[in-house]
Amino acid sequence: MGRRERNKEDKQRRLEAAGLAAFLEEGFTGASVERIAEAADVARGTFYLYFRDKDALFSALLDRLFVPLLASVARARDALAACPDTPSTFPVYAMLAMELGALMAQQEGALRLYFAEARAVGSGGEGVRDRLREIHALTVSILDDAVGRDVLRPHDTRTAAIAIVGGIDALVYAFLRDRNTASDPGLVQAEVIHLFRHGLAPRE
Repeated sequence: MGRRERNKEDKQRRLEAAGLAAFLEEGFTGASVERIAEAADVARGTFYLYFRDKDALFSALLDRLFVPLLASVARARDALAACPDTPSTFPVYAMLAMELGALMAQQEGALRLYFAEARAVGSGGEGVRDRLREIHALTVSILDDAVGRDVLRPHDTRTAAIAIVGGIDALVYAFLRDRNTASDPGLVQAEVIHLFRHGLAPRE
């Protein structure tokens, strides 16, 4: 990589770091391009060489969390669709919990941004909720498929998806607020997956 490319990458990293700090401190609405550029030690015009506007920077920061998150859930969906029975789903759930636990540890800043804006009014909050709707839709598709193949018992999959995603959401927030609530981020997902896997197992 040449010097020019390294300089470009460095400026983008600085802008993203400054943007994350500004969004967490001032909220999406309160943060400004001018202050982000100043904190990143670049000219205001330079900001626009990397991001179309403040929304684009915010979206890039959320993507750090949600792009790999959606990819992990999609991989789990495809693997679960090939499972012939309930016991064969267990390793898939375990792998999903491990992947999500690692992602939480790597992207704590993006997680904090998600929680800061999840219920906010405006385009910041809408950007978060749009991504959350994608997670819900994937979860519903996983549950629908499992019910259709008798791997899980019949149930209201939309309600269950809300409970599953909401349960993980609440536990992750509690973990970030108080590290004593869990010793390992992976335990958050593992406990929720264990609870719903057994709660939705076919009746004997």
